[in-house]
Amino acid sequence: MPETQPDWAALYLKHRDAMHRVAAKVLREAGIADQAGDAVQEAMMSLMASPPDDVREWEAVMVATAKRRALDRLRSAAVRHAGPELGEEHDHADLGDVAEEVAEAADRQRAAAEVWDHLAVLDDRHRKVAWEYVALERPRAEVAEELGVTPARVSQMAKAALEQLRDAMSPEEVAHD
Repeated sequence: MPETQPDWAALYLKHRDAMHRVAAKVLREAGIADQAGDAVQEAMMSLMASPPDDVREWEAVMVATAKRRALDRLRSAAVRHAGPELGEEHDHADLGDVAEEVAEAADRQRAAAEVWDHLAVLDDRHRKVAWEYVALERPRAEVAEELGVTPARVSQMAKAALEQLRDAMSPEEVAHD
């Protein structure tokens, strides 16, 4: 084992597309190109567990390892009898920004928790309108029927409830929403 570990994250980011393309190409003939990501992951785990010594060209080592892991998948009995072939659109890693989606979800949860904490300032009817009509986006007519008021009155109550919530919340909390 080498004395210093390579920067695996940097190596992966640099060579992931090449690894994925090769693995997908190998797996496409069996119709399982969608498993290329798994083969790449297995290759990275293998390399990290037993890093080779004196590597001059990491791309070659990483691509060859991904290809071997893809071939291992082809040799398994379950994979040999897999479904239909997939096209070349599966040859590239999914580069969706999961971190951004997680951050947005966390922001929504934080904002919802802040508003939830302030619902106590509303009376029962206004709280029901704020929750059912505004937060859950239920039809105005349904909420109106449950409360025994007109749909127009639900709109008025929603506006009043939102104003009361804004007044109850600090300026910082309102700015985040």
